[in-house]
Amino acid sequence: MGPDEPIELPGLSAQRRGPSAAVCASGHVLAWFVEGPIEETYCPKCGDPILFACEACGRPLPPDAEMLQWVPYHGNCIYCGQPYPWRAAEIERAKRSLAEYAETEHWSEPVQARANELLADVAADRIAPSAVVAGVKWLEQHAGEHAPATILDAIERLGSATLKQALRPSFPGIF
Repeated sequence: MGPDEPIELPGLSAQRRGPSAAVCASGHVLAWFVEGPIEETYCPKCGDPILFACEACGRPLPPDAEMLQWVPYHGNCIYCGQPYPWRAAEIERAKRSLAEYAETEHWSEPVQARANELLADVAADRIAPSAVVAGVKWLEQHAGEHAPATILDAIERLGSATLKQALRPSFPGIF
């Protein structure tokens, strides 16, 4: 690519390949179905850039002409499986909170590893509610009574609606 050739960004190239959704980097849906160019390039709610394609693989954000699915919009790309920027940002915030708490509370390596594993399983939606309850109890025993709060906060932000619903009896008033 020479210096005079235009740079094609993956988010913008989807406009030329067919319909897509238009979602900002923070996850605000601008349009569920876009067939051509739109005037907006930045989100009117937060100012983040509008995306039309996965930043990882360049495939269009799946459109939904009838707005019946994906409310809120997908967390991960259905083509490559990578988290979209809004989901990746939430995961990073949860990891940072967990790391800061672990550092201030002087958690041992095994405790940190278990907490990180629990967080990763929740973020990937590959954990059963009973395993969450067991993991939270284990953290409480090995890291102190306030340790579960960080994991429960991460579940609130990253957990699926199904997981939160199933955890309500075990953690009343949290989900």
